[in-house]
Amino acid sequence: MIPNTTAKELILAFADDELCVGQNHSWWIAVGPFLEEDLAFTSIAQDELGHAKALYSLISEDIDRIAYGRPPSEYRSAHIAEALCHDWPTALVRHFLHDTAEEVRWSAMLDSSWSELGAVAARALTEEQFHVHHGLSLLRRLLCTPEGQNHLSPVLRELTPLAREYFAGSDTGLVGSGVLNTSLVEQELIWRTRIEDVLDEFELEIDWSAASPSQGRAGVRSKDFFSLHDEMVAVLRIDPAANW
Repeated sequence: MIPNTTAKELILAFADDELCVGQNHSWWIAVGPFLEEDLAFTSIAQDELGHAKALYSLISEDIDRIAYGRPPSEYRSAHIAEALCHDWPTALVRHFLHDTAEEVRWSAMLDSSWSELGAVAARALTEEQFHVHHGLSLLRRLLCTPEGQNHLSPVLRELTPLAREYFAGSDTGLVGSGVLNTSLVEQELIWRTRIEDVLDEFELEIDWSAASPSQGRAGVRSKDFFSLHDEMVAVLRIDPAANW
């Protein structure tokens, strides 16, 4: 099938989320709290950047340009994906929220009528399930301790409502045409149930209305995006004509 503008916009937003989180995860290489997390975050960062590349390739023949050559207003990433997360509790919580959301989003693209998208989703979902297992296992281990609760509970309460933006945007006609098997509204409900099931284990309550809706999907960038973007394009700026 030939994807319409709505489908392409959805994929662009998804790819931008993966690009930003992959770049953010790479910041933790060699500075993680222990060796195993250095290795895990390195591997996950590589996976996320690979997912971004695969998604960009569905909508553009010039992956370098679409990934690094757009002005900030043309990115469609969720603000939580752009957040720098340079402290460990924030990085871990965003990892948990992001990858739980991505598992739901990839699942919604399985067996897509856009066959190339369905194939990408099937490959990426396997990796995403590993990411979810990693983040969830570590989060549970830490929340079982008083110190872990003290560090992570406030971050979970702050970031969890923000992560609803992963399911923002338009999916008009995409379920009916078979591009998606589940609407964005239904995806958010599935994701929210999974998050609440984990938080209920530790008697943590979330005010889902605590965060004001952000406009990342509309091209409004967060304050962290500009530092992140400078990191992403630093090498490209050395030689814009090179193929990175």
